[in-house]
Parts: sequence; C-alpha cells; structure tokens
Amino acid sequence: MKASRLLVACSAGVVLAALLLGYIAAQDSSAAQQEGATAQAPPAHEVVIVWCGGTPGAPPLPAPEAGAVDAVTQATPEAGNVKEVAEKLGKELEGAGHSVMIIAAEKCRDPRDIVQAKALVLGCPDYFGLPPWQMVRFFDETLYRLYRARVRLSDHVVTAFATTERCRGILEGVLKSTGGKAVEGAVINPRNMSAADRDASVKQLAARIAAGL
Repeated sequence: MKASRLLVACSAGVVLAALLLGYIAAQDSSAAQQEGATAQAPPAHEVVIVWCGGTPGAPPLPAPEAGAVDAVTQATPEAGNVKEVAEKLGKELEGAGHSVMIIAAEKCRDPRDIVQAKALVLGCPDYFGLPPWQMVRFFDETLYRLYRARVRLSDHVVTAFATTERCRGILEGVLKSTGGKAVEGAVINPRNMSAADRDASVKQLAARIAAGL
C-alpha cells in the first residue's frame, strides 16, 4: 500500500516537473520572440518627410480673459498647408521611383527610420519665427539620439521647406548638425503664393532631392 502511494507521488512529481519545465521553456521562447521583434528594424524607405502643421480641426483659441487653457497649436490653412505640401512632395518623389515615408513630427520616434533612409526632409510653418513645438520635440527626442550616439547622416540628402525663409533657415541649421548632404530647400507659403506657384515649388524641390539621391 505504501509502495503504491509512493509510486503515485513520484509519478505526480514527474508530471509536475515536466509541466513546470514546459512552462519555463514556453516563457523563454516567448521572451526571445518579443526581444527579436523589438530589435527588428522597421521597413526602410529612401526618403523620410517629417512634417508639422499644427492640430487639424483645433478649436478657436479662447480670449486671454479665460485664464489658463491647454496649449493648442493652430493648424495651417486647409489649402496649401504643410501636410498637403508634404503629401504632394511625396507623390512627386514616388513618381520618380523613390519609396517615401511621410510622417508627422510627433509620431517620428524611431531613429532607425531616418538612419535606414537616403534622404531626410523637414517641413513646418513659422510660429513667432520658430518651428512649432512638435518639430522641436522631434529634434530633442529623435535627432538628438543620433547626435549623442555620433551617428552621422553623411550619405543622406537633407533639406527643408517652411512658410518663411527664417524658419527654413532654422530647419536647415538643425539638419547641418546631422552631417547630411544639403540641397536647396524651399519657402512655400499658402498665404502669399498661388496654387500654381506652390505646385511648381514642390516639383522643383522634388527634382533637387531626386538629383541628390
């Protein structure tokens, strides 16, 4: 009777140990798969266009008498805004045979998207003579990681477009720190340019980028 109980206990111990080892192995395999997925680089594109154009559909800003409110970056005009310019530029480059990623500045968080590309284009409006905070955050959180790691974009074409010459100069100054090959950018302002002139500027900028690739 005792031997039978001992046999049952031993058998149960063996089964429990096997189940435990199987669970540990499964956990290790899952962790390895997750680590591999994390380390896997994103699909590469030849050109990355990082744009910022304010918040589409942002409500009107309240009067100063309203006191403290959540910060809202007003969107550029619907016709000819920065997003539209970025999309048209992307279509021009795709038409020339280049793969393009168009991404909002606040969503461009992975430096590998930039490193694996061959060109980086920045575009934004001028707010008080400066780029909007979303673009500055992209500088601080994404480009700065490359700068600190001493990753140079020496094989990349870099350029920018903005609504004023001053803002374009700021963007180009930041791009200069990457070590990329600068090509002439563009000032595209929907407030004082016709649709035909804006489209012509986009085509010319696309041609300069394509020539540098």
